[in-house]
Amino acid sequence: MSNENEIHPCWKLIGVWGDGSCRELPPHVHCRNCDAYAAAAARLLDREPPPGYFEDWTTRVAEPRQTEVAGTKSIVIFSLGGEWLALPTTVFQEVTELRPVHSLPHRSDGIIQGLVNIRGELLIIVSLRGFLSLGAAAPPDKARHQAVYERLLVACWQGERLVFAVDEVTPGQRYRPDALQPLPSTLALAAGRYSTGLLPWHDRNVGVLDEALLFSSLNRHLA
Repeated sequence: MSNENEIHPCWKLIGVWGDGSCRELPPHVHCRNCDAYAAAAARLLDREPPPGYFEDWTTRVAEPRQTEVAGTKSIVIFSLGGEWLALPTTVFQEVTELRPVHSLPHRSDGIIQGLVNIRGELLIIVSLRGFLSLGAAAPPDKARHQAVYERLLVACWQGERLVFAVDEVTPGQRYRPDALQPLPSTLALAAGRYSTGLLPWHDRNVGVLDEALLFSSLNRHLA
């Protein structure tokens, strides 16, 4: 039985962004003028937030604002398989909650997980954990007294959009490039091949990824 709050994106299937076969399209001219489109938007706005949503954002809003300092760079820090990584803020378009993944036939290489619906558009979701040969998600650090939630990150590189899941995310952090430390010669993780250096952050070392190298490699894999 389907959920009554489930949004059926008919505009992507039989509407102006689909094959145009909807019988309501001629009198309405565009899907934006249709009651079904308006009702879907209302359900999207009125749906119940996921568990912990308000607590999560209350904690984020309560954090002191960071003053932008000349010469600093903005990054999004996230964790995967117990490793902390970062990419430039400009790479990301959206942070959203987990949602169903639709599998793709004949693509079971452990990197491409399938398709996910982001605001009515089906995007490829990849396993960055698998691509970087990272382990399973680490258990939450209870000493931090903060709820931890998995999230989807929507990224865009040179016009190509894709999605990947992370165990935890902390957007809007800034650092000075001269704060980066060299990678240890003993680092064997695949993530090391795509990192420009380590950034000390709180009590952790964050691997700052080279977005051009990472996404060009991912796009070659998806081709």
